[in-house]
Amino acid sequence: MKRMKSGLSNNALTRSATFASLSVAVTLVVAKVWAWMATSSVSVLSSLVDSALDVLASAITFFAVWYALAPADGEHRFGHGKAEGLAAFVQSLIIAGSGVFVCYEALQRFIHPRPPQEISVGVIVMLASVLLTLALLTYQRFVVRQTGSVAIAADAMHYKTDLAVNLGVAVALPVSAYTNLPIIDPLVGIIIAGYILWGTWGIARKSLAILLDHEIGDKHRFKIREIAEQHPAVRGFHDLRTRSSGSIFFIQFHLELDPKLSLLGTHKILDSVEEKIQAAYPNCEIIIHPDPDGLEEERDSFDVI
Repeated sequence: MKRMKSGLSNNALTRSATFASLSVAVTLVVAKVWAWMATSSVSVLSSLVDSALDVLASAITFFAVWYALAPADGEHRFGHGKAEGLAAFVQSLIIAGSGVFVCYEALQRFIHPRPPQEISVGVIVMLASVLLTLALLTYQRFVVRQTGSVAIAADAMHYKTDLAVNLGVAVALPVSAYTNLPIIDPLVGIIIAGYILWGTWGIARKSLAILLDHEIGDKHRFKIREIAEQHPAVRGFHDLRTRSSGSIFFIQFHLELDPKLSLLGTHKILDSVEEKIQAAYPNCEIIIHPDPDGLEEERDSFDVI
């Protein structure tokens, strides 16, 4: 078995993204508390709740990523990567809770309408929030491309909803005030809440895939098999099993080889195949089981790759 650990630069990128996320979340909460107190707007409140929960979610991500990047130890031989999946799942629950709360507040404002106040304060804060969120999302997108971190991707989903919230509120406040239609404010709040709840499912699905050892994508599985079968000494390939833990792929499979090969010869072939797979997937652990060609044995009934 070989393992290629993620480079120090990737670890530093992931950690810096969590710190940036937490810093932005705290800044947005402070600004939106001021805006909500000035405007009494339910749409501003929805944005404030979203940002307040972002602080909690970003804090969870911050500590989860630091734990997930810790090297394997005697009690965690496969590393700590699943902490990212757990953090992402907790975030999905937090996002869902914020969506339900905003829905409730918006429905209350439908029943008891009240026009927002100090529109200019709310608009300025929302537009500033948009710019700050865009800057953070740009950096998070770069980090996810470089590291494949599911926790940072989930955190970015938070801020995508935050971006939509801020834009919606920035439009709703002046429209609600100048058209004398206070119903627009809670209506925007409900639309935002629906968008938040819709985004929750994608985060939960990806995090559960990690926590429940879901197979990696078929395109990767086909590629792994193709690489292995390119070796001229490989006569067969079966029982491929894969999973991911954080940004690490765990790969294991059987190779059918000439039964007359020596142990040293078999070892050299396995090393060659491992090196080629790791060239394509640098951040992975590989276990290869050699089988003598022609041996009749039970195989996975669901092995269709």
